[in-house]
Amino acid sequence: MSDTTGLHRTLIRHLRRLNLDPASSPSDAAWREFLDLLSTTYTEGDDEHFSLQQTIEVSSREMSVLHEALSRQALQDTLTGLPNRAALIRHLDQSLAACARAGQGLAVLFVDLDGFKQVNDSLGHAVGDELLVLASQRIRACMRPNDVVARLGSDEFVVVCPNVSDSTIAPSIAARIGSQLAAPFPIGDHEAVVSASIGLVTTADAVTTAEDLLGQADLAMYEAKTSGKARATVFDSSMQLAVDIRFSVRNALARAVTGHELRLLYQPIVSLPSEKVIGVEALVRWKRPGFGLLSPDKFIPIAEESHVISTVDCWVLQEACRRGAPWCEAGGTIAVNLSARTLQHDDVVRALSQSLQQSTISPGQLTLEITETTLLSGTGVSKQNLRRLRELGVKLSIDDFGTGHSSLSQLQQTDVDILKIDQSFVSRMDQDASSAAIVSAIITLGHALGLTLVAEGVERPTQVALLREQGCDTAQGFLFGHPLPAEDLDQMFGVPSPALSFG
Repeated sequence: MSDTTGLHRTLIRHLRRLNLDPASSPSDAAWREFLDLLSTTYTEGDDEHFSLQQTIEVSSREMSVLHEALSRQALQDTLTGLPNRAALIRHLDQSLAACARAGQGLAVLFVDLDGFKQVNDSLGHAVGDELLVLASQRIRACMRPNDVVARLGSDEFVVVCPNVSDSTIAPSIAARIGSQLAAPFPIGDHEAVVSASIGLVTTADAVTTAEDLLGQADLAMYEAKTSGKARATVFDSSMQLAVDIRFSVRNALARAVTGHELRLLYQPIVSLPSEKVIGVEALVRWKRPGFGLLSPDKFIPIAEESHVISTVDCWVLQEACRRGAPWCEAGGTIAVNLSARTLQHDDVVRALSQSLQQSTISPGQLTLEITETTLLSGTGVSKQNLRRLRELGVKLSIDDFGTGHSSLSQLQQTDVDILKIDQSFVSRMDQDASSAAIVSAIITLGHALGLTLVAEGVERPTQVALLREQGCDTAQGFLFGHPLPAEDLDQMFGVPSPALSFG
């Protein structure tokens, strides 16, 4: 109901109560009373109207303030108060256009904090948040007046530097940022220490987009991080090419299993006392159409960047058990490598269980090889899956021992059967006294823990002599045999090769 309608009804109600009818000539007193009531009613109506108008004005102001606040939140990082990704993209687009019109260069610095995760894990997220706030302040202190810094998320920051006609300006800013972030951060009772990996990309008047620049700076940052961290790296086109190659390989590799493109070769493992072949290690190869037979270093690191490695590892498990069953019946053993990412998926437990059920291999004849780093840095899921694999009865081997972050207490607590001495030590042991001492120490340690020792990369008889002298149990390497097709292993174990099927 409108205010005017309410007012009319009030007046009519009073007219009827006072019996006021102009045709009946009512008394002056009755008219005076009505006029007083009329004045009061209109005043009350005016007050109500004024109050309603005030309410509308207040609501409008509140909505305006709320809108402004929401607009700020949409473009601002709530923790540091810096522009967020959306604001950064908007600013970058505007800066690119302005620099193109003025014929000036623009630089983008992608800053990632090295060691931030460790701070969060050890000191807590509250300290981590405070570190991010302080880091943002230090970055801003390194900038010129027209530079802009934004936070993309987590521990990633981006600095936009317009007007960089001098090629030394952006690297100088990056150096200042790196130096400032390397200094300790006092936070309460703690002192957090991090460093910065910085990717740097510049553009003069090239036609590009904000997303392109961010992507290139991100690639340069990744290169800085993989090259040792705590440094700044300038983007070049080879980085993009490497990414494109990885993308192509990953996509092709995802189809390699179903396309029957993977192959297994087997390297003999010999007993050092007798030099008799007692087992093999299964090594995967990829017969990629148009590229020939690719060695693991050409595709396994790329596969490990995604879930593809789990598919590859499970296939290797199943194929090694299927093809190697006759060798195990003849008394041999099979070793298969598992990646850290594969151990995070339950598929590997199912694949191994099915492989053992479908073959005649005794679980004790199958060895799963994981790297030392995988063992020490495994998550709760991977450790649980490792325990489930061990419950199936297979053996566990630590590959490349001595090259990771060794932890004797962790090794003692883990149910391990075999230590494989990394070839980097074995290859020099007959030429370098320190390498020989390291090999001897690993052998002594392993035997003290009741483990079997395997020396990798044996290539010379002098290495064999030293390994025997130090009491090493088994060895593998080119001296005893290169990775071979399964048919050659059939001959070594004295078993007939399977008949070829053309079905």
